[in-house]
Amino acid sequence: SAEKEYMPALTNLGYCYTYGIGVETDYDKALKCFQKGAEQGFPRAQFLLGEAYRRGSGVEVDEAEAAKWYQSAAWLGYPGAQTELGRCLEFGTGVEEDLEQAVKWYSAAAEQGSAPGMCCLGFMYESGRGVEQNWETAVEWYQKAAGKGYPRALCNLAWCYEHGQGVKRDFSEAVRLYRAAADQEYPRGQLCLGLCYERGRGVPADKAAAAEWYRKAAEQGDEDGACCLGFLYESGEGVEQSWKTAVEWYRKAAEGGLPRGMCNLAWCYEHGEGVERDLAESFAWYQKAADQGDPRGLFSVARAYDYGIGAPQDAEKAAEWYQKAVDAGSAPAACDLGVCYERGEGVPQSFEKAVELYRKAAEQGNAPGQCNLGFMYESGQGVEQSWEEAVKWYSTSARQGFPRAQCNLAWCYEFGRGVEKSLTRAAHWYRKAAEQGDPRGMFSLGLCYKHGKGMDRDDAEAVRWYRKAADGGYVRALCNLGVCYEFGEGVEQSLERAVEYYRKAAEKGDPAGQCNLGYMYETGRGVKQSYEEAVRLYGLSADAGYPRAMCNYGYCCEAGQGIEKNPAAAAEWYRKAAEAGDAAGACNLGYLYETGEGVKQSWDQAVAYYRQAAEQGQARGQYLLGWCYEQGQGVAASAEKARELYEASARQGYKHAVEALERLKNGSKPEEKKSPEKKTGKPEKGGFLKGLFGGKK
Repeated sequence: SAEKEYMPALTNLGYCYTYGIGVETDYDKALKCFQKGAEQGFPRAQFLLGEAYRRGSGVEVDEAEAAKWYQSAAWLGYPGAQTELGRCLEFGTGVEEDLEQAVKWYSAAAEQGSAPGMCCLGFMYESGRGVEQNWETAVEWYQKAAGKGYPRALCNLAWCYEHGQGVKRDFSEAVRLYRAAADQEYPRGQLCLGLCYERGRGVPADKAAAAEWYRKAAEQGDEDGACCLGFLYESGEGVEQSWKTAVEWYRKAAEGGLPRGMCNLAWCYEHGEGVERDLAESFAWYQKAADQGDPRGLFSVARAYDYGIGAPQDAEKAAEWYQKAVDAGSAPAACDLGVCYERGEGVPQSFEKAVELYRKAAEQGNAPGQCNLGFMYESGQGVEQSWEEAVKWYSTSARQGFPRAQCNLAWCYEFGRGVEKSLTRAAHWYRKAAEQGDPRGMFSLGLCYKHGKGMDRDDAEAVRWYRKAADGGYVRALCNLGVCYEFGEGVEQSLERAVEYYRKAAEKGDPAGQCNLGYMYETGRGVKQSYEEAVRLYGLSADAGYPRAMCNYGYCCEAGQGIEKNPAAAAEWYRKAAEAGDAAGACNLGYLYETGEGVKQSWDQAVAYYRQAAEQGQARGQYLLGWCYEQGQGVAASAEKARELYEASARQGYKHAVEALERLKNGSKPEEKKSPEKKTGKPEKGGFLKGLFGGKK
């Protein structure tokens, strides 16, 4: 029939050559058949010739030539050509983009009952391209196409039912439609049905069934199916866990051009899961995803430059890529770029810009961004200081399970900043962080147990959480464990173990650990006594700004203990300690002003520093200030105030205050000297600082 140039037969013969039906595939012969039919004005031949040019079957790909033949067949009323011409006009392939004309040709095909035309027209209404957006009209066209069994329309209509767009949400109906498409071996239908089984939407959750549907889609070359299947192998849900198999499927997805597959494969190379760790290969896959404008790929490239992971560390390049990721909508990138601006890394420092980016991340639901924005409000950097706003953002982040925000929110409850003080709530949020393995949360929960803050005191539980925090790398917990062993709180007392933990903390640069270890050397407890080693450790701690160590170092200078005696140097260290809020340092400096050692004698200054110590509740400072009131030294004499101060000191068990009260009661005269600590050669130093409840932020 074709030899007699019967155009339908000639065209059918070309179709057989294209797909190898009854003959060997031969694109050249197919092309000749289509060309002859097209030149004779046969619309189906023109349409198939356009398809040959679009696909490059027997001829070089030529989108303009394809569009030309689609248009010719479309004008002759061929529905398939009308649909394809609509696509050319919609996406500007081979012709100039014209959405209204695209709608016109989709409509022409749809009116002839073409299911693909109906589906494409529905999508134009869904997206509002070339027509006013209208979900209901989109659904109408999807329903018409789905009624003809067109799998793409079945999936689009199912999506509308799944998400309640243009129709009432109905997961069961969505599943029915996805299944109808899947039963036609349509990959997207298989993929979406798998998602329904994985999420338990419209069907009982069944990860094994999800895996089977993903596999069906993946085996047809669907990249999303391959990626989803890879994730199930990674997590061991519905299949036996296997990083190696996960990598195989991620690779298929990646090589198929799916950015998510590229990023997942890159992650496996980065962490050495299922493949040998290869940071260069990891970076290469992240870069491929980034080249497609994928937000996660862009962010990961930025992070690689930021931390030198598979690429040279480069703060400026990191900031550049973070910005690209932000422009692509990445919330994590907005947060990290905010950090760059806050610290001035790779970009000029700008707290205002940091706040802008943190806010952008926070409003997208990014928990670290919310936490960082909260801290900017807390510190008043880039915004007006507001504890209430800080608490608002910490709360938002904490409710998402972000440990740092949970700790910061707990701290606010602990100290009543931006919220009503509540130790119970503080302990609650510290526990939330601790149960996620957050070292600061574990340490702070240990402090709650130690001091009975928001719960009953339990030294054993405190030790348990300190130990967990220490194992998690929280250095301050090492020092607190040392305190527990020194005093036998929650554990059997052991000075040797105390020294061991203090030493571990000290070697990691913890000032409290250095100070406490110094005190053990000074007193020879758990270690061979050594004033020189004590001085060295006090010096390290004092140089790090630790107030108690400043006071202790000052005493060593004053007494010439392990170091050359130098009252003037002692006074300076006591002054630094006092200015940092250390009551013992203030009291000791006051005594130097009283005696004129290392400083010019001044009762006024002595009283001022005694008062500082007394107002902090320090027993010795209260006693010495009381003595000044009793004697009228530096202040107007007042037996009443002297008695009040002696009583406050005595309530703390301070022996000399008890004796002073007894003397007042008996009407005895005061002693010539009233500082027995100095007579014995050692001012009160306060011993050990076990850590402030809540800790630094």
